[in-house]
This record gives sequence, C-alpha cells and structure tokens, in this order.
Amino acid sequence: MLCSRLLLLILVFTPILVLAHTDISETIKALTTRIETNPTADLYYQRATEFRALQQKVHAIEDLESALKIEPHNRHALVALVQLYETNKRAKALISRYQKFAENKEENFEAHYLLASYNAKLGLIELASSQCDTLHLLRPNEDPALDLFHAGLLLKLQRPNKAATILKKSLNRTESIVVRNNWIDAALTAGQTKAVLPLIEKELSSSRFRSSWLIRRARASLILKRKEAAQADLREALVEIAPRINPERPDFTLISDRGLIHALMGNKTRAKNDLETLKKSGFSPNAYRLLSSALAEQ
Repeated sequence: MLCSRLLLLILVFTPILVLAHTDISETIKALTTRIETNPTADLYYQRATEFRALQQKVHAIEDLESALKIEPHNRHALVALVQLYETNKRAKALISRYQKFAENKEENFEAHYLLASYNAKLGLIELASSQCDTLHLLRPNEDPALDLFHAGLLLKLQRPNKAATILKKSLNRTESIVVRNNWIDAALTAGQTKAVLPLIEKELSSSRFRSSWLIRRARASLILKRKEAAQADLREALVEIAPRINPERPDFTLISDRGLIHALMGNKTRAKNDLETLKKSGFSPNAYRLLSSALAEQ
C-alpha cells in the first residue's frame, strides 16, 4: 500500500545492517553491465537500491538522478531521492516537481505527504501538522501511516489529547495493533488512564513478554500517584528485559524500554546512557520519544 511504502521510506528509514555484502556487490556488478549496454530508469533505480543497502549514499543519489534524467516523472526514483536528500533544498524542488505532474488521488496524496515529511525534518512541526490536516481529507485508503505520523507531530507539539483522538479514530477504522499501542501510549501521556488501563491489564494477563505492558501500567500508576505500584512494575520489567539484551547485537527497542524504566525510576544517568546509545545507533527518534520526553521532564 502507498502509505506503508511512505512510512518505510520517509519516517523510519535507518541504516541497514548488510549481512550479504558479497551478494549485493555482485548484484551491482550485474546491473552495471546492463546499464552500460542499455541504461534505463528502472535499472538505475535498482542499482541505487543496492547502493543504499551498502550505505553508499553518494552513489545511490547519482543513480537516482540518472534515473530521473531518463524519466523525469519516475515516482519510485523521485521518492527515494527525496528521502536521501533529507533537508537539502534539492528535495524541496523534487517534491514541487511531483506536485505538478501528480495526476490522481494517490499521487497527489503522496506528493503532499512528502512535503509534510520534509517540513517535519526541517523542524517546522506546526506547518507539517497543519499539512496533515489537509492530508486526512485526501486520504486514498485506510492505511494508518498518516495517523501515526500526524500523532507523532502532535506529541512533539505537546498536544497528546489531539494525538490520542486521531489514533483512537484510526484504531476504530483499522483495528491495527501498532495503532492501538501508539494510542495507549499517547493516551497515557494525556493522562487518560481510565480509557487504557483495562487494555493494559488484559495484555499483562496474556502476554509472554510483559515488560512493555508493565512499563505502561507503571506510567498509569505514576499518573494516579501510586508510586510504590509503579516502582514494583518497573523493577519487574527491568528483570525481564536484562537477559533479552544481546550485548553484541542489542535489540534497540529493548534498549529504549530499559532507558525509559531507568528514567521513570529516577536513574537519570543510566537513562541518559541508553539514550546516547540509541542516538548513535541510527535508530529512529520516534521509537524512543517517550525516553527523550521523560528525561526532558526531569
């Protein structure tokens, strides 16, 4: 689906760990041979994708630019190039080009989505959020990517009630587990414990891994001034997480949860250490927003 592709390209693109370097290099060689014989936009796009996998950004950009010289309206190459240029003015020019040639509802939506994401990367959060209001009217399908993106912007603007409202409507429409979990987190940030505690308790009674739900219940307990209950849940969550973190190849989601536990328990130094690890890893800042916010509040 269109929004899912945008979510991957725009919101959570992080460096890829290459496990088959030789295979990718061989693919690049094969594509190079074909390009030398008969260059096409699609071949350049394919090779750019392989260069991205090797984190060779300069080569990827060169190939995508070559693809657009052959086919100026190639959507795939254009979207990928906007992503790689990030906040560069060239990205804005490419988005403007897309807006001019967009012919249908999905293309129009995608072009405006790219612009909102570009402005968000520039730190123009209010403008990006306003553009999301327009995007909701243009929505081409039921995919929740826009709702998640918009809610994230609203949380940065410290409007958790509106973020929770958007996510609750999205949940009613899509029944997405990802949306549900994000709604619960936003609702807790807004102090809406009554709405989410029954769901948290239900998950705690059935989940194999309970740490993320223990953290959520602890957050609710802190809102309700039940400090001892919160501390007990946080200690239990920390015990569960510890053996699940591989020092050699850590799961950064678990690092984020551990950092949040430390922050909520008042262990500021340990929480900051985990935050620094996450920042250096290239992990999406959206994935550790709660940790960043918890430390900012202390």
